[in-house]
Amino acid sequence: MSAGIISAQGLTKVYGGGTRALDGVTIDIEEGEWTSIVGPSGSGKTTLLNILSCLDSPTDGEVIIDGTTVTGLRQDDLTVFRKKNIGLIFQQYHMVPYLTALENVMMAQYFHSIVDEEEATDVLRGVGMGHRLQHLPRQLSGGEQQRVCIARALVNEPAILLADEPTGNLDQENGRIVLELIRSLQKEGRTIIMVTHNPEISQLGDRIIEIVDGKVRSDQRTREE
Repeated sequence: MSAGIISAQGLTKVYGGGTRALDGVTIDIEEGEWTSIVGPSGSGKTTLLNILSCLDSPTDGEVIIDGTTVTGLRQDDLTVFRKKNIGLIFQQYHMVPYLTALENVMMAQYFHSIVDEEEATDVLRGVGMGHRLQHLPRQLSGGEQQRVCIARALVNEPAILLADEPTGNLDQENGRIVLELIRSLQKEGRTIIMVTHNPEISQLGDRIIEIVDGKVRSDQRTREE
């Protein structure tokens, strides 16, 4: 069995007013696996994803990612760690409207280290967007915008991809294309963690973790090892 790349121990998140979004969540994610996180609205699954992606910090508990204890890191160090190790794909595309597809991807490079137009172009070609490099977001379909966002998440070569309902705004065909792309990224060795409400999509993963009322209700594999 491959080594665990993410270990979360006793994660609790309490917001102002006493709302407890997570309540002692403990999970370990193996390198290279696709983990689907499911649960009803308000169950805490997006909060969990935000903590695992270093966008948020727990009130209590510990997260270790690829050997680094990220809980307790200063915000600047946490940001640097995320940009080097984690790619984020959201339901909302968060593209800069006045930048082209290529420039949106290069923005991620800029905040990481150094801008490389050729590398950004190659990544866009890899997700089937080589013919849309100079198009603005308003000139792209929803599926095309999502593929640009995947390219943006990949351009710094992260080992881990976290996705929050990445097909939620897409029609069936574009959703299929995006899911096939994510599957191909897993086959390349990347670790995928995806929040989804869709039971069919959750079954595409190697493992399904169900979060209810801020706790892990079930954790099961979708297929035999």
